[in-house]
Amino acid sequence: MATLSRLVDMSCPVNVESILQRTKKDDYAFLAFTILCGIFYNLYIKQKPDPHYHIWFEKPQQTDANARGTDTRDIGEKLEEAKKDLVIFWGSQSGTAEALANRLVRDCRSRFGLDSLAVDLSDYDPESIAHIPASKFAIFIMSTYGEGDPSDNATSFLSWLDTNKVVEFPKLRYAAFGLGNKNYKFYNRTIDVVVEALDRLGANTLLPVGKSDDSNGGTDEDFTEWKQLLFKLFREKMEFEERPEQYEPTLCVVEDTSLDLIDLNIGEPIKSQTSKKGAVAISPIQALPIKVAKKLLNTTDRNCLHLELDTNEFPELKYKTGDHLAVWPSNPTSEVQRLVNSLGLQAQTCNPLLITSLDRAVHVKVPSPTTWEALFHYYLEICAPVPREFILGLAQFAPSDSSAATLRQLGEDRDAYHELCSRTHLTLGRLLESVSPASGSWSNLPLSFVLESLPTLSPRYYSISSSSIVSPKQISITVAISSNDRTTHVAPIAGLTTNYLLAIEQSKRDEPISGPTYNLSGPNAALEQGGKLFAHIRKSKFRLPTLAKHPVVMIASGSGIAPFRGFLTERARLAAIGQEVGKSLLFFGCRSSDDYLYQDELTEVQIQNKNVEIVTAFSRASEKYYVQDRVQERDEEVARLLLEENAYFYICGSAVMAREVAVRLGECLRRRKSWSESELREWSEGMRKSHRWQEDVWG
Repeated sequence: MATLSRLVDMSCPVNVESILQRTKKDDYAFLAFTILCGIFYNLYIKQKPDPHYHIWFEKPQQTDANARGTDTRDIGEKLEEAKKDLVIFWGSQSGTAEALANRLVRDCRSRFGLDSLAVDLSDYDPESIAHIPASKFAIFIMSTYGEGDPSDNATSFLSWLDTNKVVEFPKLRYAAFGLGNKNYKFYNRTIDVVVEALDRLGANTLLPVGKSDDSNGGTDEDFTEWKQLLFKLFREKMEFEERPEQYEPTLCVVEDTSLDLIDLNIGEPIKSQTSKKGAVAISPIQALPIKVAKKLLNTTDRNCLHLELDTNEFPELKYKTGDHLAVWPSNPTSEVQRLVNSLGLQAQTCNPLLITSLDRAVHVKVPSPTTWEALFHYYLEICAPVPREFILGLAQFAPSDSSAATLRQLGEDRDAYHELCSRTHLTLGRLLESVSPASGSWSNLPLSFVLESLPTLSPRYYSISSSSIVSPKQISITVAISSNDRTTHVAPIAGLTTNYLLAIEQSKRDEPISGPTYNLSGPNAALEQGGKLFAHIRKSKFRLPTLAKHPVVMIASGSGIAPFRGFLTERARLAAIGQEVGKSLLFFGCRSSDDYLYQDELTEVQIQNKNVEIVTAFSRASEKYYVQDRVQERDEEVARLLLEENAYFYICGSAVMAREVAVRLGECLRRRKSWSESELREWSEGMRKSHRWQEDVWG
């Protein structure tokens, strides 16, 4: 393990016054004008079809070579046509479940000779699962996020399971694995709902459902343990013959100098040509101009940004207050160079590269044709932590016996692996460089293995902090910069997208980049040296009540204030033009008054609006309060608003905070109404179903 010690040395606004200070005469004129516009819109415009409407249902980051719309949507037919033994359905939000599904396909093939197919749940009609022959079987790998929500690509599948009263699955044999986080109230709810529905429809489970818990970073280890149970089932119950593992590529990667530059995908995110069915409402991806980028706070250990993006050039980009903005990052230049050097690709990074599947049923997950530069900068998640299983697979390609032994030791010793990961951010480039530092020493590593093993780079989602009524063409986001120091403070993990945005902000002020550096110009200089970024809008259920007269209770911690800035700004505008607006009660928690984001702006909103109240909680002040403490102090008032005044309730921020708020408020509600635990649960579920209780939480 001495070789690996080298790893630890590798560091890698809205102007509220102008909104509120209108004369009464102006307000009434504006209100009359708004009403006339609404009548005109409903009578003459609303019925006209939106020529851009279809774009909202396209999925990002797929290519013509990867297109799914032309294939059959019958999974039974697909398995027969492709001669596959097993289908692995994945429902993935960040790409982890998809990566696990693809890894399982490779393992089933290399260890048991099973021809398997990993598929996006949204690519096939749910009812066609009944057509899977009894001789074949299925595995479901599905993630849960937010308020127990399924991933975007699994939403229609769960809706179908909930409403289906006709189709049954008596021939289906299946196993299931869920990805979740115990910090969330609805831990692994998606896989629980799916398993319950499949059993109700007559399917036959082969194995107890497996579940991972990402609250302690245990997803990979939990999956590995469950997979061993699956393989034991293969050997003992299904009598599949296990064989020595041998790498079998699924991709062909070749340089093709006949390709012109115009043919290449050089880093722009690619939107799909897929069908609408099963897709979630997202806008097209565009390079949006950055009009404002500024620090909201900047202490030695805390940093937060406010960014405003201009959509005037893109009439199809329309958002609603509470939606999310997806930001497409790039990888740090240092990590790209590290990987290129280890693989000996320095002279080949810009050469045209053609990537094709060796199996017609398997889709290439990255755009092709392309270049290594584009792949490592924009299309692959090269900063993802390297799983222990991957290290074992890598050992077979090690450039020397000693490096192979080091990799096997690390891959087989769970404690040694976790000890190393506690001290450094173990990326692929860092691992290769540490085990064999010489430039080009990994040139014999099959590039197909690299492509198959690395997940694709996904966008990161941020709550929009502006109001679509006040700023319809100016989208703002609030970004807390992530840098997670390891216990020894030797190798901090720099959040990929947040530090990319920090580099943009620093470049706009001609300030030296304090963290990782990035190619801010983007592919083909499309991003104008940090003047733009690739982004799209994702529709959200996190919405203000349709009738503004309803009271709203908002609970936020840290950058979770973002959507509520938009909420308060919007309700202030509605009040300014004469609409009846109910009470807005915001509880906001942060470490100290120095961390109070948008303090001047929110204070002004409160001063100008008698129905707005902001309650703060500072956890590191002389009198320490967490936001859940403040909610508990006012729990009778909150309960009254919810029970008697039909208030809407929102939480945004830490999942741990959200869970604690729900517990404390639940105690008050039970006491006030003399409810049992089951009655409280029934009320809570009813609130969520009616969208009067909404959460947008993480961590």
